[in-house]
Amino acid sequence: MKQKRSTRLVLTLMQVLLALVVLLPFFWMVSVSLKPPTEPFAIPARLWPDHPTVGNYVSAFRPEFRTYFMNSLVVSLATVVITVTLGLLAAYSFTRAQIVAISALVGLVVLAQMFPHSAIIIPIYKMMRSADLLNTYWSLILAYVSVTLPVAIWMLRGFLLKLPAALEESAAIDGATPLRVFWDIVVPLSRPGLIATSVYVLIVTWQEFLFALSFTSTKEMRTLPVGLNDFIGQYGIRYGELMASSVMVSLPVMAVFFFLQRYFVAGVTAGAVKG
Repeated sequence: MKQKRSTRLVLTLMQVLLALVVLLPFFWMVSVSLKPPTEPFAIPARLWPDHPTVGNYVSAFRPEFRTYFMNSLVVSLATVVITVTLGLLAAYSFTRAQIVAISALVGLVVLAQMFPHSAIIIPIYKMMRSADLLNTYWSLILAYVSVTLPVAIWMLRGFLLKLPAALEESAAIDGATPLRVFWDIVVPLSRPGLIATSVYVLIVTWQEFLFALSFTSTKEMRTLPVGLNDFIGQYGIRYGELMASSVMVSLPVMAVFFFLQRYFVAGVTAGAVKG
């Protein structure tokens, strides 16, 4: 009994420390965003400003920021729709198809997750340039689909493996076509997995920087992570406005994850156990 209590206490302390490690940078970001321009460099440093101000948010919320926000929104939502659609179709095929080499194909999908963005950006850039897609939404959407699709397939396949095939067989016996079985049975039952995958894809695309910086060349096409560079000038960094913008960039995905976190955890767990 004492050993269980000690173990529980140690685990609780580790969870608290981990939460502090994760939350303290965000708390400091919010604190700096509310400080006047000179206070971030005050000695001694203060965790919270003496006179909080929203001036940095007013300055940061410029027309350019709204343009960056809309670009990020369009690219992220389009990537989510395309990736989840293709991922579900591929995962369903990998789950139900009777193919001898299915394990090898799944292994290739897992292998594709191992390549970092920096290793594939040059070939993707050349393909986008050849197709005359640079500095367009499609250059970012296609690049993001290519890097998020393997994980989406892995997550959705793990979830689909939990669905009983007997339901589909019963519907087929009753005369339902394969397309109707997929649309009326598989898709509704896969909703938690689809939500989890959508959250993952949204988080990845919303905060992605390298592709967005390399594939866009005008302010009209920049996304939010690239737009944060506007506050880093040749002669200094406007920390207050930079932190205020960072808070506004972080809040949408944090809100989405907060409301849908149980689906995300369930989807990741399903992929880890069954994938």
